[in-house]
Amino acid sequence: MNTREGTVAKRQSKSDLVHSVIKEAIINGELKPGTHLVMADLAAKLGVSVQPVREALKRLDTEGYVTWTLNVGAVVSEISITDIKEDIPILRVLEGLATREAAQRMAPPVLAELERMLTVMHSYVEKEKHTEYGLLNKEFHRLIHKWSGNSHLLKILDELWARRDRLRAVFLLSPTRAQESLREHEAVVAALKAGQGEKAAQIIEEHRMNAAEELLKHLDHSGSRNLLRSAKKAILN
Repeated sequence: MNTREGTVAKRQSKSDLVHSVIKEAIINGELKPGTHLVMADLAAKLGVSVQPVREALKRLDTEGYVTWTLNVGAVVSEISITDIKEDIPILRVLEGLATREAAQRMAPPVLAELERMLTVMHSYVEKEKHTEYGLLNKEFHRLIHKWSGNSHLLKILDELWARRDRLRAVFLLSPTRAQESLREHEAVVAALKAGQGEKAAQIIEEHRMNAAEELLKHLDHSGSRNLLRSAKKAILN
């Protein structure tokens, strides 16, 4: 690699890092919808030049996390209810596919890890640790997705979950739905342990639609973007 190529690679590495940091801040709600992203401020905060910040923001614009307007700059995009609704059936189908594939590959240690996660999730529900529950719930599903053995499928599911995770900064987990969600997770693990991949996939698909149905009730009831921001409960698990 010559010097020019090395410089480009180094800059790209910084751009990737900046992209990851800003994207995560948007997903977890640290950077809220409507926030104006000043490149100089971000560069100073992250200890980089303006160039990798500019590249990262343009990339986030293409991904829908940021809106880039000439003479205005970058602003954190609003949460799109339309996108969330359109993602639901896609997520349902792809998670079912991932579960079917994973069921054929899953080894006993992986099943044991899923059971361990369920035990911890139970304690989080009892202690009303909703944030911790949500994070572990995501790990639970991603472990299943990972064992599908399909890297392209995993990448798509990761992006769908990332968009969905933006709602976690707006909504809290309903205690009633949390109990139902746990039972559905337990049923998935039981089916996987029994070697019933198709049954596990069907439960996952039903689980996704049950969660979506409750979520959509809250979204439809809130009606507007402002109400969406102020709502207190929804189902994301």
